[in-house]
Amino acid sequence: MRKTLLIICAVALVFTAAWLIWCNGKNNKEAKPLNDDELLEKVSNAVVMINAGEKHASGVIVNIDEDRVDIVTAGHLMEGYDQGIVTFNSGLIGFGNVKYISDNPDVCVLSFDRDALDEEAYKYINATPVSLNAFDELKTDSEVLIIGSAVGAAANATIGTVKSTDYYVPDFDSNMLFLYADTMPGLSGCPIYDWYGRLVAILAGGSEYGEAVCVKAEDILSCLE
Repeated sequence: MRKTLLIICAVALVFTAAWLIWCNGKNNKEAKPLNDDELLEKVSNAVVMINAGEKHASGVIVNIDEDRVDIVTAGHLMEGYDQGIVTFNSGLIGFGNVKYISDNPDVCVLSFDRDALDEEAYKYINATPVSLNAFDELKTDSEVLIIGSAVGAAANATIGTVKSTDYYVPDFDSNMLFLYADTMPGLSGCPIYDWYGRLVAILAGGSEYGEAVCVKAEDILSCLE
């Protein structure tokens, strides 16, 4: 009897170990970064173009609920305006109302009335919430995706390399995420993603020398609150 019990226990341990190995492999598989095409597919419908007067820039949908769509963009874009014309990746166009604006951090929050969108339109937009945890995981030389709307909604994408996650920028009087990246006019306010599709920052400005500074996740969250 005792020998039989020992055999049963041994078999159970083998099956348990095999199950744990399978689960660990499954979790590791799910945790792998997305490739370029997968990442673009995941985030593109959260990226918008915003026009204000003669200016245009980019933005990102960070929240969708039963009443509204919340969009974050660069504060300097919307200075002096109460509304912006929002163009979604699907081609849908409407007015976003300014709910909050600041020059430090350089953030503006727009709210798009959900009543202006029919249910069909909602199939082609999605939100990418700001991830403080993802930002905290960034390291020097980490690569990030910059995707914006310089020539059309979600039409521009490039890769940036992290050089500092807490770099003081006098022009913005703020500590910011500093990247080496090629940017262009119209990308201000565009989202910065890690390779899991998590939103870590928005672009505030770039230089002709391949440098870019971005509003950090914690500062975006403080504006959303």
